[in-house]
Amino acid sequence: MAAHICQDCGLLHDMPAPPEESDEVKIARINREADYKIAQLSARQDREWNEARTEIAEIEADAQVESAVAEAEIIGAALEASDIPDVEPIEIVAPDMVTDVDIDNELEDAPPETDGSPVPETSKPRGLGMW
Repeated sequence: MAAHICQDCGLLHDMPAPPEESDEVKIARINREADYKIAQLSARQDREWNEARTEIAEIEADAQVESAVAEAEIIGAALEASDIPDVEPIEIVAPDMVTDVDIDNELEDAPPETDGSPVPETSKPRGLGMW
């Protein structure tokens, strides 16, 4: 029986039944669906793990901040309670901000030059350094 297009409705009639799928095709389809579901579950689990890791990192960061604040308050209270006189703060200068004045001060601290006598070389001690 050959398939033909119906003059009334425009559809194919008398189509032969599609061939049945082989067992290999059925198994491949089942495996594909299983692999897809496993991939979905894995992706969901990865998202949940990443969210949990982010929450843990935020909690740890908050705890570190709170710990540092508490430590600073304890040190401040201990300093206020102690009999240590007030000390003026020390100005810290970054290495890239060294001025000419700083270099001149360093040169004043250098040992004086001698006339004609050789400058002794400083050498590192040799050996294992155990005795």
